[in-house]
Amino acid sequence: MINPDPASDGTPLDAVVFSRLMNVFGPFEDRPKIAVAVSGGADSMALALLAHEWCGSKGGELTAITVDHGLRAEAAEEAIRVGEQLRKHGIDHRILRWDGTKPQSGIQEAARKARYDLLDLALGEMGILHLLVAHHRDDQHETLVMRQQRESGVIGRAGMAARRYLRNGRVLRPLLPVAKVDLIATLRTRQQDWIEDPSNRNVRFERVRIRHSPMMDGPKKETVQSGADARQTAEYRIADLLASAVQIKNCGIARIDYSKWQDAGGDEVTARYALGHIVRVVGGENYMPALGALTAALLQINEKEDARVSLGGCVLHRRGGILLVYREIGRVDAHPVRINADWMRDGFGQRWDNRFELFFADHGAGVTADYSDLGRFVIAPLSACDAFHTRAFRTAIGKIAPFVDHLPRAALASIPAFYDKEVLLSVGGLEVSGISDVLSAAGCRTAPMGVENAIGMRWRFAPPTPLWESGFKSSPKPDVLLA
Repeated sequence: MINPDPASDGTPLDAVVFSRLMNVFGPFEDRPKIAVAVSGGADSMALALLAHEWCGSKGGELTAITVDHGLRAEAAEEAIRVGEQLRKHGIDHRILRWDGTKPQSGIQEAARKARYDLLDLALGEMGILHLLVAHHRDDQHETLVMRQQRESGVIGRAGMAARRYLRNGRVLRPLLPVAKVDLIATLRTRQQDWIEDPSNRNVRFERVRIRHSPMMDGPKKETVQSGADARQTAEYRIADLLASAVQIKNCGIARIDYSKWQDAGGDEVTARYALGHIVRVVGGENYMPALGALTAALLQINEKEDARVSLGGCVLHRRGGILLVYREIGRVDAHPVRINADWMRDGFGQRWDNRFELFFADHGAGVTADYSDLGRFVIAPLSACDAFHTRAFRTAIGKIAPFVDHLPRAALASIPAFYDKEVLLSVGGLEVSGISDVLSAAGCRTAPMGVENAIGMRWRFAPPTPLWESGFKSSPKPDVLLA
């Protein structure tokens, strides 16, 4: 471990102060299970030690997780050393690795997405609901300056939320009111070293340049609070619009009552952000499209009653008083996804297009799904089925699932389907129990008798983020530290 900072004039955090910071996110379950993301830097090491004490006081468990992004030769060895240091304090430690080809540009953004995807998956595997991350007051100020430069709107000007949701748990940022010098002082008090990531000094990255710019000397506390207040006011309106005008169907298609949308929207800001939330969910993304792109899309939709706009991997398709948002088939990987028998056997489900999960269900009376011969089964878009391209098939399926009868062909194309080789067995989210009846009615080939029932499939529309996240959670005010 390395001590890059020989001294600190900060004030160390103790158990009492950290408990007040955590109380903002309560109540927690009895004997809480908590995960903490630890890079080995001063911020996350301090958070890990404080969280360990907090969990211990409540009879809970803490698991520290380090993500090795594979971007530096030293990263793997550093992750091991971090684990060794944490285990000296009795903290359990896991290492996750980002494998595969790395992008040539936008590496920090890609690494961040990969990191949270890995952490989210780990939360689900470990059955942990809470992930602590070590963003602090200095990070928040950098974020505000960056977003002001990008003119990111009322939502962006609020800075980082103290709480946000992943698919399997929630991310908590208890240190947002705390200065970095105080975290360094916390480690000094405990005689704990840390690692300094050289990328934190690389001026190629925007955040590093901002960190050392004069813009960081401007108003801080007032900016954070006013931005949080404005965002909370805006989100009340956005939530009301989503609740009154939007339906997300089990097949992953959004249906918007456009007359209610126009009446309830009230202003362009509300409509723009609400549409961004919808596109993010339907497209299976973690973040909404850029505000400029959302504004341009709304202009086109408002001007034409039959408008079709591509945005964020989705199609925005207005049909008079109804606006449909569905996945754009050209953005879906056309290669069939083979079923992972180990995942299915362990109950995790097979994920597809970052939007859907397929599970095999037990059948009761001691009869369970058969996982011995899954190699022939795949998931692919419904458009991969030859029968889909016949009018007879779409007519037959529309009689069983009435909502489908009113959808354009392009909207149905990107719905997931489960195949036995080339034979369709199940369609995701259409609540069609007997797809063989649909195929028969359309004069198409059906699966052998009993195969469909023997599998026992269950689909779930499971985008990485929900349509709504309970509103913006601002960081606790600094006076909570002195209460």
